Amino acid sequence: MIKVAIYGEILDKKHHQAIQLFFEQMQVFKIECVIFEKYKEIIDPIVSFKGDIKTFSNKSDLETFNVNYMISIGGDGTMLNSFRLLFNTEIPVFGINTGRLGFLSNVSTDRVNWALNELVAGRFSNRIRSVLEINCSGQDEKLYAVNEVAIHKQDTSSMLTIHAKLNDVELTSYWADGVLISTPTGSTAYSLSCGGPIVMPGSENFLVTPIAPHNLAVRPLVYRDDKILKLEVESRSDKFLLAYDSNSITLSSDQMVSIKKAPFYIHLLKFEDYSYLNMLRSKLMWGADKRN
Repeated sequence: MIKVAIYGEILDKKHHQAIQLFFEQMQVFKIECVIFEKYKEIIDPIVSFKGDIKTFSNKSDLETFNVNYMISIGGDGTMLNSFRLLFNTEIPVFGINTGRLGFLSNVSTDRVNWALNELVAGRFSNRIRSVLEINCSGQDEKLYAVNEVAIHKQDTSSMLTIHAKLNDVELTSYWADGVLISTPTGSTAYSLSCGGPIVMPGSENFLVTPIAPHNLAVRPLVYRDDKILKLEVESRSDKFLLAYDSNSITLSSDQMVSIKKAPFYIHLLKFEDYSYLNMLRSKLMWGADKRN
């Protein structure tokens, strides 16, 4: 029997019926599920379950239950948060989109029955996505991001000066509100809104995109993901914000940030009809202009 972990964070009223049908179809297809504990508390008054439903709250629980797959219910932000439970595992995940754009969480609620049928039939592929590993001087804990790392000013209207080295060779000093280091997955997120390029998944590159740079000659840079980027930050407030996906911490200006490729991947489950280029055209509305 297939065992699936269900992760979610919120549930909008307009999706109540769709989620009830989703769990009914899980039973039809004889898929055993374990549900993220906090999400089950949210959906308990809404969804009627048959039998006892187990819950999980952390990565070790997933290993104990020996789940085969994870399904994230929500938008891209929810799916990014679900990844934190999957770091250093090979559990594939796909998302049912109850959010907005849905670059990552791209199965619509009206295709849930189809998606479960494809899952049971094994008509899917496992696509790996690279992960950023962040090391901050003075801190033992490693941080990880699937989309991007953002260095941003905090408690000041003045620009930051960010000194960047690539494999210990000086790159440049950014005078800007901040800088983004993105994976190909994250190239369609914050970086895109700052003028960064779209980078195809699997291209083995990362990119650096300045946020509102004061020097017009400073442009986004694409570099091979086997290099280590080191950043030193000067700030008038003597501190700055480091955001990684949907999390953030405050660092002092004397702390160096080192960013490299993590030794593991996130595994995305993609069904046979999935095409990255078709997804781009749909989500970014390429060709929607009648002049095309």
